[in-house]
Amino acid sequence: MVYYIRKISRPKWQENPLSSDPNIAAKEINNVSADAITNCLKTTSNKLSLWRVDVDSYSIDDIIPLIVGFEKPNTCDVVYIPEEYIIDADLNLEQSQSDANTPIEELKQTHYNVIVHNYAGLGVFSKVVLQSLQNHKRYHEKDIKTKLRDLLDNHIIEPNMISPKLYEKVKI
Repeated sequence: MVYYIRKISRPKWQENPLSSDPNIAAKEINNVSADAITNCLKTTSNKLSLWRVDVDSYSIDDIIPLIVGFEKPNTCDVVYIPEEYIIDADLNLEQSQSDANTPIEELKQTHYNVIVHNYAGLGVFSKVVLQSLQNHKRYHEKDIKTKLRDLLDNHIIEPNMISPKLYEKVKI
């Protein structure tokens, strides 16, 4: 099964995933906090960046494209969005290697954008995130540091490929 991952701030979203009851779901969507929308759904050129994974392994390997772009190895909350949720929401999804913020060339092909042109598009994507909250995973700072050290030790990334601040935080 195909998933797209996006970093979120989990505490900014409702505690539970979207209800299957349409009447309750409509209220839940209207109660998405402004912070969730402005912080977690920040767009660039009307695009929301996602990374494709082909299994919901919930492995630190899934978020390598994200963590190599960090400034600090902070704890990271990620939502795994099933591809069918994006399709069912009729969102425009495009593969985009040119704006993939990762120094690892082979991972650039896993970068996608959801195009949202307006308030309505953000609302639709908010609903998709709410539906996907049961597929949430928190990656802790210790695990992120360990993975980054492993990537450095095995020369998958080099110190000059990541932020100097990040390198200072993960080097031994």
